[in-house]
Amino acid sequence: MEISTDTSSLRIAICEDIKSEEEILTMLIKESRLSVSIMSFPTGEAFLEIFEKDAFDIIFLDVYMGELTGVQTAERIRELDTQVVIVFTTTSEDFTREGYRLNAYKYMLKPIIYEDVLDSLELATIKRDRAQGATIQIVCDGDPVTLPLADIEFIEASNRRSIFNMEDGSTYATLTTIDALEKLLPSPRFLRSHRAFIVNLDHVVDVDDDFIMDNGTRAYIRVKDFRKIKHAYDDYLFNSVRSDW
Repeated sequence: MEISTDTSSLRIAICEDIKSEEEILTMLIKESRLSVSIMSFPTGEAFLEIFEKDAFDIIFLDVYMGELTGVQTAERIRELDTQVVIVFTTTSEDFTREGYRLNAYKYMLKPIIYEDVLDSLELATIKRDRAQGATIQIVCDGDPVTLPLADIEFIEASNRRSIFNMEDGSTYATLTTIDALEKLLPSPRFLRSHRAFIVNLDHVVDVDDDFIMDNGTRAYIRVKDFRKIKHAYDDYLFNSVRSDW
């Protein structure tokens, strides 16, 4: 295998006392096609029995659960872990103030929709990748090379090779196709902006007709998909700001 990454599955916990609701949320998570590991719990008490800091990347909490509510469960979680993404699922916004107090990422009103789930998963992915300092391993001129994802500006397909352009100006060429790299690199951080370009959105400083990178170079954007790609970039910027809350 020419390429590998150390990014693991997104670790997800679902606390939901209604089985049908838990099954719907699980189905929507799997529709994202992200690599995920899901654990489900029928009560807050059952979840807290196994919970420890850094055990999960995102926790979905039903507000109206048995004896220990979702808000009370979140209070216990925050005593141990101040960074994990918490998402409340609920039929009412009555607990919005408590959500702010507990630094909950968002409320998902039932019936839950796919767009809200995907938005939450993308935020959790951003936080996880930045915290882990994820890397990707490629083969360059016959030798394995490990590259930090954070240092990749963009990847360009050229002469049947994929060229990694790094923050320090260095480049690394691999025979792995850009199509294969698109599937391996974590979305939404890495965006296929053109048939020959994958861009690390953390290094974009401006957009005109193309992406302007922080090293001054340009990464092409497909003209026919400009609005879609620009929208994806704007969404990423918004989620990146929230990931720092």
